[in-house]
Amino acid sequence: MHVFISRIKVRNGLVIFQIWANTIRCTQSLTNSESSVSLDTEWRLRAEKELNETEENYQVEMQTLRGLVLNDPNLKVPNTDEFLLRFLRARKCNSKKAFQMLQRYYLMKLKCPELFACPLPSECSKTIELQAQNMLTHRDQWGRRVYIIRVDNFDSSKVSIDDIFRTNILALEHVVREPETQIAGLVVILDMAGLSLQHAKFFTPYYAKRMVELVQETFPLRFKGFHVINEPFYFDAIMTVLKPFLKDKIKKRIYLHGSDIHALHGFVSVEVLPNEYGGNGGSFDNRAWYMELLAHEEYFKNLQNYGYNTDVAQAEKH
Repeated sequence: MHVFISRIKVRNGLVIFQIWANTIRCTQSLTNSESSVSLDTEWRLRAEKELNETEENYQVEMQTLRGLVLNDPNLKVPNTDEFLLRFLRARKCNSKKAFQMLQRYYLMKLKCPELFACPLPSECSKTIELQAQNMLTHRDQWGRRVYIIRVDNFDSSKVSIDDIFRTNILALEHVVREPETQIAGLVVILDMAGLSLQHAKFFTPYYAKRMVELVQETFPLRFKGFHVINEPFYFDAIMTVLKPFLKDKIKKRIYLHGSDIHALHGFVSVEVLPNEYGGNGGSFDNRAWYMELLAHEEYFKNLQNYGYNTDVAQAEKH
């Protein structure tokens, strides 16, 4: 029988995870976020094993991807390895699939800019100051970035769902620049404590479908797990909204832990988790993360110059 969501009760396995932590260097700081194609031997071997990124494949597939981009007269994107590589890695060094993802990525921004157009960090201060979103400073034991969303802190009288959605886009756009994150991926922790009827509009079919499209087909990042904690009994109704849009691959990566915080520790090391989640990473505080985003304001300004031209925009309206 197929189980849609796995309710995990993990108590053991932490010793094994800690061994991996030593090899992946889970304490690499978020401040090392400048894009770089070069990787040390450890990460190159991992890219080769998990993403089929041998030197030969890389050269051939990157050249092919660049050619596909240049042959699309309606698409303006950075033509650098640093930019294109995120799509190539998200599709395991398959240039055709990478180009299709790149097209979907910019069509998504074209069709629904109120959600998917990347904002400037300075435009997100009101949302980030709510202390509801945070990209943790350190990687977990598998080398993955960890992003925490706390629903209870979203004040619907101060920010809209579009504000929240776009701030999440900003977070993803920043972290996907990291070569190590392109390889290891991202884990999302969704803390549903305090979920109220006011928050229900966040999970309407319209927004649910947009979120699923982003994760499954569009954004060039490997989403390795979604861990839901402190969810209320009626969260099953929300999952009913999401379920029709989810592929089996993503379904298997969603875990409902309830109030069992120890279950979460079986997947994300306590060394990187905030104190509020039984970890040793200090109190939940996104101010350092926001300062890092602000330091790259110019990068995000430049990012807004790319995409499909007006001819495609007009065609999409008809």
